[in-house]
Amino acid sequence: MFVCNENLPVGSVIAFAGKIKNKENQQGFETDVAEFGWLVCDGRKVNICDYPQLFCALGFLYGGSEEHGQFNLPDYRGMFLRGIGNDESSLEDREKACAGEADGVGSTQECALQTHKHKYEKPVGATPGNSGNAYAATESELTSEPEKVNNQEVRLSKLETRPVNTFVYYLIKFCIV
Repeated sequence: MFVCNENLPVGSVIAFAGKIKNKENQQGFETDVAEFGWLVCDGRKVNICDYPQLFCALGFLYGGSEEHGQFNLPDYRGMFLRGIGNDESSLEDREKACAGEADGVGSTQECALQTHKHKYEKPVGATPGNSGNAYAATESELTSEPEKVNNQEVRLSKLETRPVNTFVYYLIKFCIV
């Protein structure tokens, strides 16, 4: 059974490791999270009048418009969340140190990989020939993409650098139940 802590403020976000019940694809062992006051953080537009407490917490931070009477839920699918803390001066220092474009809660920093290269010393032939035990001199080269590490295949991605991760749903609390 899904437990809801009524002491959590509206706008709180949690990770949910179970299956979410939806109308189209019911498979059992699923939870109707809305019944407990939670919505999936999937970026969809919702009506302000349907979720007034959540709108008071978020406003148009994630999009939407007053003209249409809708606001967007945050979209955390495929995201790693990053805390910012309460001290604005240290936040500013951290953002400058990371050369981020983030602007506080609700902003997103695009993916980045710190620029780096690795050099290694490649043995080259010494005079008088390029064979036998006469190899002693070295020349520097850049490394190539690894194929195996500790006899395990390295999974390369042209799109991202990522740590090992597990999929969960991020849920946002929309009301006190």
